[in-house]
Amino acid sequence: MVKEDGSRRNCESDDALCANMSNRTSRGGLSRRAFLAGACATGALALAGELTACAQEPQPADQGTADGAGTGGDAAQGGSAPANVDKTYDTDLLIVGAGGSGLACAVQAALNGTNFILVEKNSQVGGNASFVEGMFAVGSTLQREQGVEIDPADIVEAELTRGQHRQNGAYWLDLVNKSAENIDWCIEQGVLYSGTVDDYYGGLFPTFHWFQDGKAEVGYVEPMKARIDELGVQLHLNTAVKGLLRDGDKGRITGAYAEGDEGVVRYNAKAVVLATGGFGGNAEVIAEQGWNTDGIHIVGSPNAAGDGYRMAMDQGARDFMAQSAQSILYAIQALPPIDFHDAAENPINGYFGIAAGGPVLWVNEACERYSRENLTDDNLVLQCIPGKENKENYVVFDQAIFDEFFGTDDDARKTFDDALSSNDGNSLHRADTIAELADAFQLDADALAATVDRYNELAAAGADTDLGKPADLMVPIETAPFYMAKLTYSYFFSVGGIATDKNRRVLDGDRNPIEGLYAIGNDGNMLYRNVYTINMPGTAFGNQVNSGREAANAVRDYLQSA
Repeated sequence: MVKEDGSRRNCESDDALCANMSNRTSRGGLSRRAFLAGACATGALALAGELTACAQEPQPADQGTADGAGTGGDAAQGGSAPANVDKTYDTDLLIVGAGGSGLACAVQAALNGTNFILVEKNSQVGGNASFVEGMFAVGSTLQREQGVEIDPADIVEAELTRGQHRQNGAYWLDLVNKSAENIDWCIEQGVLYSGTVDDYYGGLFPTFHWFQDGKAEVGYVEPMKARIDELGVQLHLNTAVKGLLRDGDKGRITGAYAEGDEGVVRYNAKAVVLATGGFGGNAEVIAEQGWNTDGIHIVGSPNAAGDGYRMAMDQGARDFMAQSAQSILYAIQALPPIDFHDAAENPINGYFGIAAGGPVLWVNEACERYSRENLTDDNLVLQCIPGKENKENYVVFDQAIFDEFFGTDDDARKTFDDALSSNDGNSLHRADTIAELADAFQLDADALAATVDRYNELAAAGADTDLGKPADLMVPIETAPFYMAKLTYSYFFSVGGIATDKNRRVLDGDRNPIEGLYAIGNDGNMLYRNVYTINMPGTAFGNQVNSGREAANAVRDYLQSA
């Protein structure tokens, strides 16, 4: 967000509506949305109030043997465990991934006295969680101190309504009912909040608890790393889990194998928690979700590559991919990818740039208008959903629109001119006529002209009687030169993919739990259906913490009953 003094505010949030678009006076200078979830995604907060911590020092995991001793089982990937193993570890629980949810799971497991190992394929912990700003809660101590009262039913109904009631309300009620306790728990572990609770620039309710300095890296990741060190958690960095071990085809999970600094490693474990951050860093898996990935910009961490999703599917998990949501925006390949640190407010390629809609025209490969172009006013990440099933999507505008809404400064104009010259992916053209634009993309010139004429007719009448876009955004396309760009996507992170129950157990195709297998965070998020409803501030990262803690407690109960 650009302040009056010209400085910027860092506001990457996992899931809040960053600003009330209906109150904007222009499309530039608006606050950045936060897309990275924990990953997030995929926040945390500060509160007063304490719960009594029942911290038990965790029992140290076995340090391992020189070769592959331990129980047998089939590996998830490749059909069998590797023939040669350099190191073997025996433990009760293996947590795969040390992002926002993995850290919460590890701390809770340590407090429970569970014998476990935490592995992370990166060289440091945190993942995309480092970019989150705050965390959801209802009924927190800080909210009560500030006189904020919210009926939990209002939260649940608002979310279910925006998801067309396709979600399971029990999952939302679980998050809402445990959210205040999660804040207190985080504070007990050393997590730092700023003390500010608000609606994050126009969200539906004041549920957003800001981390210290508005950064989870400062408020959450660093304190949680210090906490796992204090609790003696065994952490294996630079270790990529490649497959799961199982007792027969449909038996219990018995561990995993990985590759890392110690070579090929075998982990014999009674339970495995997948916390790998989803698949938003892997264009191949994104394509499986149904998106056209030609020219796609991967904005989130490439380490969120669908590792957990692949391993779960290899074990017969129920595939939630088709219903899962995503943090995604339109993009133009020729323009520089969004840099959410420095350029999210750029009027050319930022969150509200040329691709994002508003005072422009969207058409598909048949040159048909298919959506009102101001969907960002409802939900920033809704903009791409109507065009997902189109073969191609395009944006059309003229010089007058560019001058008024996008080319607002010299740097913006230079960015655009450079993109026109490079025309990366043959994705951006300028022409003196609409017909020439159609020819540039090998589209039907008559069809495109007819659509532009109809759009101009509606603009002149002052009412979009076709699709209902507000009259102030119905700007005619009539001042040459004209512009047209082929749209691709900026993909930030995925939300869900592996079907789980409320205890975070991974479900098989018959909706029965796979014994010993759990998925949390963006791997197993079941809160959304197709559309990521970012209007409720902080819920995605709230789920990171909640799911991590719940999985650790579920594993404790599972181990005790075994």
